[in-house]
Amino acid sequence: MGSRRGAGLAAGTLLCCALGLGTPAAAEAQSVVLPTPEQARRSAADLLAAVGARPDRALVSRVPGAATNDELVVVGLDGAGSAQRVEVEQHVVLSGEGDFQVRERGPARAARTLSEESAPVTKFGAVVWQGFTSGDPPRELAAVLTLDPALEQPRLPLVVTTSFTAPGGEPVPLGPGGTVPGPGTVVVEVANRTAQPADLPTAQDAPAAAVAAALDAARTVARAPAGPRLPTAAEQLPARVRVRGAEVRAASQQVPLQLTGTLRLSGTTGSVQGGGTTALPDGASVAGTLSAAPARFLVRVDGPGVLDLDLVAVPALDARTLAPPDGARTWRSWAAGSPDRAARRAALDLLVDTAATGARAAAFSPYLGADLPGTGRTRFHLSFSPVEVAAAVRAPLRPRPAALGVAALAGLLVLTGAGAVWRHS
Repeated sequence: MGSRRGAGLAAGTLLCCALGLGTPAAAEAQSVVLPTPEQARRSAADLLAAVGARPDRALVSRVPGAATNDELVVVGLDGAGSAQRVEVEQHVVLSGEGDFQVRERGPARAARTLSEESAPVTKFGAVVWQGFTSGDPPRELAAVLTLDPALEQPRLPLVVTTSFTAPGGEPVPLGPGGTVPGPGTVVVEVANRTAQPADLPTAQDAPAAAVAAALDAARTVARAPAGPRLPTAAEQLPARVRVRGAEVRAASQQVPLQLTGTLRLSGTTGSVQGGGTTALPDGASVAGTLSAAPARFLVRVDGPGVLDLDLVAVPALDARTLAPPDGARTWRSWAAGSPDRAARRAALDLLVDTAATGARAAAFSPYLGADLPGTGRTRFHLSFSPVEVAAAVRAPLRPRPAALGVAALAGLLVLTGAGAVWRHS
């Protein structure tokens, strides 16, 4: 047991160094540091500086006060489910008085303003808003940013695949706009692609009361309507927890996605089957939590027509995974029942997983990576592109490797928690 504990503490030291925290002192070795988005961003910036990248590649946003950053990521799909069009409708509200510079890693093909304000600059694919705000009233920046679908396809937190199979035939993609050529079966599969391995802190023991207070706060967020940023360490959750016997455990990260919307048929009749569905006269509605297992829908079609796919995904916590054990109403009441050491360790692991989920979610929400202080929400809307858009051919936009490298490094360095499964809500 002694060698295992020593190995755990050594791994904890390496973990702190990897996150840019430095080597912990002996007293700090008995605390576990919960993962945060800021640790990954700071480490990514330090690494770029170490390899001699241009200074402008690592610049972050500067605003005089808190900001609200709401994004709607609109993804138009082709007949196979691949991204054919990606646009971001962004609304940034700035409070405080002073100069501002909002820098987003993009890259964007173009920008179109949605207000009296000028659209952000998109030179070389970068997205930059800058100017001065008086703070009274708050200043709103709003625009639609056109992104390159080929670059965004691997970045999106979820992937859709669709196919049509006629009786006795082989699976083929749907036609443009979700066109179904005749009677048969359409398969729609939606998968969460946020998973990645991670080393997370743990301990042999932790104080039940401190862990319980943080878990009750996270559970309150999980039970609220999905939309706001997920709780993260040093904000809604504690930055560190005092423990005994600090160690490191191997885990698998996953950010649950709340999936809602409809699958409808027009010009034909049929039915939709799948987890989390409720039948409608022309199809079905969808409501559930998408995690480790993909959501799979079977659409039985009686003849030629069109499948209208309309789904919205939002990063969210799954309240069921945060339910206190043994029927306790709250984590505070659970802690008052003097849980044993194994139960206290399990609760600590759940808290770390929850903080890691919030840290990992920052790689997708905000999607454009503006690094703004404050809150907001990011929604992903998926549907088939209209026929004229799906048929368009555009020259690819070349990415800026260093800028994309910041986002990639942030995603790799942020640690997150274990995944759940697709559940009907």
